[in-house]
Amino acid sequence: PSLSGSESVGILRYLMGIESPDEKVVDAIEGAVAWFEKSKLEGMRLEPFVDGNGQKDERVVEDENAPALWARFYDLETNLPFYCSRDGIPQKNISDISHERRNGYSWLGEYARDLLKKDCPAWKAGRQ
Repeated sequence: PSLSGSESVGILRYLMGIESPDEKVVDAIEGAVAWFEKSKLEGMRLEPFVDGNGQKDERVVEDENAPALWARFYDLETNLPFYCSRDGIPQKNISDISHERRNGYSWLGEYARDLLKKDCPAWKAGRQ
C-alpha cells in the first residue's frame, strides 16, 4: 500500500474533468494538489551512468537546479518515498534496490509538473 506520485496524476485529471463537481470532489482535488506540493522532491535528479561492470545504471545526485520530482510510491504513515526490488521490501534509497528494478521501473519523475503548472491553474480559472 502506498500513495502514488504517478498514478494519482491521472486520477486528479479525471476529477478535474467532472462538469459541475460537488463539494466533495472539489475538496478531493484541492487536497491532492496540496499533497503534490508538499511531497515534491527538490534538489535532486536521476543521473544515468555506467557502473564498474559496464552496465547502464541510474543514481540520485544532488542538484539544486533540478526540476522537482515525485516518487512513484510514498509511505502511508511517513509520506517518505520508498523503492522496492521484486521482494517487495521497501527501501529508503533507490541505490538499495536491485539493478534490474532500479533500471527497469520509473521510480522518480516529473509526474505532477504539468498538472501543477498548467492543469490546476486552468481548472481553477474555469471555476471562477
